[in-house]
Amino acid sequence: MANEFARNLQDASLNPATFTLPTTIAAAGSAVSAAIDLGPDLVKGTGFEVDLAVPALNATIAPAASTAGVTYSVESSTTSTFAAVARVLGSQTIAGSGSGVVATSLRVRVPSNCERYIRARVLLGTTATDASALAATLTLRF
Repeated sequence: MANEFARNLQDASLNPATFTLPTTIAAAGSAVSAAIDLGPDLVKGTGFEVDLAVPALNATIAPAASTAGVTYSVESSTTSTFAAVARVLGSQTIAGSGSGVVATSLRVRVPSNCERYIRARVLLGTTATDASALAATLTLRF
C-alpha cells in the first residue's frame, strides 16, 4: 500500500533540474543543479519536498578505496547565484564499495522558513574519478 503522506506529484510546468555529475574531485569539482525559485514569500508552504535522484556510480567512479565516497546535498540561499549557502537542508555521504555506489534518492522536506532558492550539489570524494557521463535530477514534489 502506498504511503498516503508521500509527496509524489510533480509540477507539470516545472521540469526536473537535470545536471551533469562532476569530472573532478573535491569542492572545486562539485556539480550543482540550476536553482529552483520558491518565490519571494517570507513563509513557504509546508506541503512539498525536493528529491535529488542520482544514478548508480560504477566501481571505476567510486572504487572500494573511495572512503571519502560521494556526498549529495540540497542547499538553500537568499540569492540565485548562491554566493553564500544559507543552510544545507539535507546531506548524505556514501562510501565506495567493490561494486560502486547504488542509485540514490535524497528527499528533503522544505521548511516553511526556507530561503528563496534551492539547489542540489554532488561532491566526489578524493579517490573517486570522473562521473561526467552521468546526470542527476532535482525535482520539486507536492
